[in-house]
Amino acid sequence: MSEPLFGTDGMRARAGEEPLTPPTLARLGRILAERVRAGLPGATPAGAQRPGGRPPRVLLGHDGRESGETLAAALSRGLNQGGVDVEVLGLAPTPAIAYLTSAGPYAAGIVVSASHNPAADNGVKLLGPDGGKIPDALERELERELVGAAPYPRVTPAGSLRRNKRLLGDVLAWYRNSAFPRLDLRGWRVALDCGNGAYSQLGPRILRAFGAELRVLHDKPDGRNINDGCGALFPEEVARATREHGCVVGLTVDGDGDRGLLADGAGRVLDGDALLAGLGTHLLRHGRLPQRTVVATIMSNLALERHLAAAGGQLLRVPVGDRNVAAAMRAGGYRLGGEKSGHLLFGPEHGYRGDGMYNLLRVVAAVQEDGLAMERFGAGYRDLPQQLVNVPVTRRVPLEQLRRLQAAVAALERELNGAGRVVVRFSGTELRLRLMVEADSELQVRSALERLQQAAAADGILA
Repeated sequence: MSEPLFGTDGMRARAGEEPLTPPTLARLGRILAERVRAGLPGATPAGAQRPGGRPPRVLLGHDGRESGETLAAALSRGLNQGGVDVEVLGLAPTPAIAYLTSAGPYAAGIVVSASHNPAADNGVKLLGPDGGKIPDALERELERELVGAAPYPRVTPAGSLRRNKRLLGDVLAWYRNSAFPRLDLRGWRVALDCGNGAYSQLGPRILRAFGAELRVLHDKPDGRNINDGCGALFPEEVARATREHGCVVGLTVDGDGDRGLLADGAGRVLDGDALLAGLGTHLLRHGRLPQRTVVATIMSNLALERHLAAAGGQLLRVPVGDRNVAAAMRAGGYRLGGEKSGHLLFGPEHGYRGDGMYNLLRVVAAVQEDGLAMERFGAGYRDLPQQLVNVPVTRRVPLEQLRRLQAAVAALERELNGAGRVVVRFSGTELRLRLMVEADSELQVRSALERLQQAAAADGILA
């Protein structure tokens, strides 16, 4: 197998092409059924069997892509053949599936989504009984079996399949009554860009439950318009709407809803780093940031590090991927972390799970607690000039084998001398080399990226 099937955020590919074909996903469902019946990591000691010897149950939902129902049906067929019951939510955001999996009688959760990718793509995220992503080691095991030839006979009795859209009401109730019982958005006009994705139905319901007056954008998924000029990859859309319609704040989410970026009434976009800066300083001010530490990845801007240091805090960097952020937070007892993309994590009170809607509500709660205007949230934070370039490559190789690229990185780091950063890595989900540079000026950034691309070309890996 030349490329791993599971990347940093599950399995992704073009829908209808391997591995995202109905036969392969049915086999994945059948293989997963074996693990579910034995009890996934985090299951009860008695395993995944329900009371009375009934089959274990898996919760499954998808985003707004036209391939979602077909791929979900294939996974369900394999799970049923393996003696596992499947409960289908239909259109539902990843955070909702994660919460319901952790709170309900489910042995696992499955999300059929390619997150921020175009509509032609799709993917599979596998969640354990705690609602978190299954361990890397288990993904590797499933991957090896998926490409193998071992037969998996049908289990008797087979599992059942049923739809249960009403469960989303439990998610709404959790936000309103448990997570933010004192939050009041009456008098707040809020812009919400659903990205024609998984939050298109549930998102407006949640905000209206808090009393918000809404300006809703891109909430009519047709199977082909998800992330199309809208959502978290195009935050300028919600920033424009927030400004033009006199909104206090705006939220834009990605296709499956686990990322969220904000905009204030002046049209200022708040990405993940800006949100971490504002929330981090808020928690520091109130003495509620354990070890005065925020966790972020190597892709977060150097300005975040400096901003937290000026407030008496510190930034702990980890490799790219929200699962790496979550692992560091669990290990160190930290309560705030995330990625520049807007995938933020808030510790055990939210199960270390990303959720764009939760981002917004936490920020609003902080602003109201401090008596601030929204425009003052994260005041003074500004990114250093930074640019990320995704370069198509023919293959992944260990970075240390790319001698010319390594030499270029070393030279640039000497020249920047701590006043900027260079990050080079391969994408975990695509055949792309990601080159990131930040420095004091745009000219330095552009020049450095040109040198890196020339070095990568000389190493012979560019497509």
